[in-house]
Amino acid sequence: MDTKQKKISSFLVVGGGISGLLIARSLADAGFSVRVLDKGRGFGGRLATRRAMPARFDHGAQYFTVRDARFQSWVDQWLKAGVIREWFDRFEGTSTDAEGHPRYVGVHGMSDIAKWLAVGVDVRRATKALALSRRRGVWTVHTDTEWDYQAETLILTTPVPQALDLLDSSGEDYGNGYSERLRAVHYEKGLALMGRLDGPSGLPGFGGIKIDDSAQLSWLADNAMKGISEVPAITLLSTADFAEAHWDNEDSVRGQLLAEAAGPYLKARIREFSCHRWGFTKPVVTFGAPYFCNQALGLLMAGDGFGGPRVEGAALSAIETIQYLFEAICTPHWGFHG
Repeated sequence: MDTKQKKISSFLVVGGGISGLLIARSLADAGFSVRVLDKGRGFGGRLATRRAMPARFDHGAQYFTVRDARFQSWVDQWLKAGVIREWFDRFEGTSTDAEGHPRYVGVHGMSDIAKWLAVGVDVRRATKALALSRRRGVWTVHTDTEWDYQAETLILTTPVPQALDLLDSSGEDYGNGYSERLRAVHYEKGLALMGRLDGPSGLPGFGGIKIDDSAQLSWLADNAMKGISEVPAITLLSTADFAEAHWDNEDSVRGQLLAEAAGPYLKARIREFSCHRWGFTKPVVTFGAPYFCNQALGLLMAGDGFGGPRVEGAALSAIETIQYLFEAICTPHWGFHG
């Protein structure tokens, strides 16, 4: 017998990255009952900022750009609110217009964006979804806490393979003819090293280097030069091949290899470090549409596996999902009760 307590809302969003939070914030602002569940202790998924050693690191998405006016309207709000600022507009050695997009960052770290979106939204952090079930038109998300959560409409914004694992547990025939396309969505892995330096990094320009010819590294950034750390602190992002090869190694092994690869770029030594594994970084095969919907089940999926690998791609997936939802809410056969 299930003795867990249950909380009920009109909408349940599983996944507290930018897609989930944009959807939830839009629904909450429109007056709907919405709740977000996320397994992480912080906000934002790969909009990730961590304090350690003591320093401050962006260790997921390093910045974002804007190319679409729909996303620009959100970015304008963040700029006005002092949540983000421009970091740089082009990489060293490039001069083409295609490279000349402002790169925006959170004023105190990339997680600032997620924190702003979460204001006024019921977000349950450190709450891992374990399984799903559906009965009499109501979804139940079974979690690793004392609570289970219920809603008429379920919106999954986790990486697609994680979402499918959850849906498989429900026993529902959810694919709606698109199961093969959903299962084809595939992501690269990534490793991030967060290291405290014994002095200024000596990185040129704005303090970040994009590396295209390394087997180990794809990115270096000085978080002090970025303006989020009071002490010299470096973030190193690995290549996908390196992450795959060293996924199960100890930090002392993979971290040392990354630190050694970064040595020629730095004028300071990495004193101490820790690593973070990202199981789902850039989607290399996407769904091919901005979201997935099974209207009969009250089920939607969104995120970068649908909208594309950039922060903007994930945001546009959310924006398209919201537009669809607001149009669907106006039709009597969907069955929302806001």
